[in-house]
Amino acid sequence: MNNTLIPLQDKKIVRSELNIEKWPIFTTSSFKRKSREFSREITTGDGKTLSQKVIIGRIADKEVGVLRTFEMKGFYALVKIWEEARKPINQNVNFSLHQIAEILRREWGRTTYRQIQNMIDRLRFTPIKWVYSWKQRNDNKEYSLEDGFTILADKKIFEKKESNQRVFSFSSFRFHEAILKNLIENHTKPVYLGIILNFKKEISLLLYRHIDLVMADKNYYERTTEGLFSDLDLSEYKYPSKRKQLLTPALKELEGSELSTGMISRADLEKTTDGKDWKVVFRKSKKGLKIEHKEKQENDNNKAVLAVELFNKRFPQKKGMLKEEVIEALIKKYSLDKVMLHISRISNGATVNNPIGLLKMSLEKEWDLPPTQEEIQLQEKQVRDEKEKIERARQEREREEYLKTKEEEERLNKIFFSLSQEEQEKLKEEARQEIIAEHMEDNQEKTSKFFLMDIMVMIKVREILREKES
Repeated sequence: MNNTLIPLQDKKIVRSELNIEKWPIFTTSSFKRKSREFSREITTGDGKTLSQKVIIGRIADKEVGVLRTFEMKGFYALVKIWEEARKPINQNVNFSLHQIAEILRREWGRTTYRQIQNMIDRLRFTPIKWVYSWKQRNDNKEYSLEDGFTILADKKIFEKKESNQRVFSFSSFRFHEAILKNLIENHTKPVYLGIILNFKKEISLLLYRHIDLVMADKNYYERTTEGLFSDLDLSEYKYPSKRKQLLTPALKELEGSELSTGMISRADLEKTTDGKDWKVVFRKSKKGLKIEHKEKQENDNNKAVLAVELFNKRFPQKKGMLKEEVIEALIKKYSLDKVMLHISRISNGATVNNPIGLLKMSLEKEWDLPPTQEEIQLQEKQVRDEKEKIERARQEREREEYLKTKEEEERLNKIFFSLSQEEQEKLKEEARQEIIAEHMEDNQEKTSKFFLMDIMVMIKVREILREKES
């Protein structure tokens, strides 16, 4: 259960395109097929039935792949970058793969680089067809974009690392015009990217996204697991027991999570009346209110009760053996903290016939017992947290260096563009000649042309301007 409110600045709120949010465009990494198709029937204003359909990853009869939850996170990250770039319409947005990794909290390295590059490719080349299923703001019609489009209309990836470890990033992207139009006209919904990134399980992520949408105007919602998995296009899970197995840990993750319109105060499973299926039950409360939970609150005024509960939890086969008066005497003699520590650490193996006697002996002889699994996990977490802290500091240093480099480039660009056209051309020619001199040993025409690209010439121009200043 997650009942800690995430500070506003850490939520990374982005506004995602509404059609993409209303359809289960993205699926799990375990999805086997290479294309997806789902449909809905709606009644139009004149009483007619309209069949809506969305097809992903299919060109004619050829299947080219689907979009998964990592592409979902990547899409949100690109929306965030687009927003921070002041929402350009008629030009590409510049970005770097390292910037995506930072937003998605991915540790930077070769694997992350490859994963993000592949994700960008899938957003660029995986087609989506909208058969009477695409809506625009302030328009009651459902449009058919059967030719389909890809989420990204254009992308260019160029990142070059020099010997001094500086990375020059000139990657760029542009959303498809249909998506851009709705983003600009605010046909969108808010998405808490920071909260989404906290989920460990893909099913939690898909379920959260669905619940955030369907509970926008309601405080209570229930659905059979069969119906819910159909809504999420996960109908391959045919058996209620399998659906329950997948949902149980996911609901624990969801309970206490903030939605765009409130907080999930209850996320639970109940048997259906006919006993043939389970149903999920969600309740939404106002943000900041105390959430519902079935577990009993600890009673700090009754120390014996706490100790007995811990004992019964560790020795379920001996439940009821430890009486409150016995534990009260031990607490009085050794203190609550010490008694709780020894209960949590004494062996609870199947061969332990008298755990109470073992507890008393452990307290009396002050055994130096090994740490519990929970304590080991806590220590490991502390080590991980420290490593993450160091890594965040390193990333922050890299980011500062990147911003300084970018600021310097912009300063030098400003100087360059303040020159006359003749002076600019003269400077660029000087840069070309220096590049040719540096790469005279390179006889490969393709490589030579690469170094004489405008973008590389401008890098050399800035170097010349910097040298002239010194």
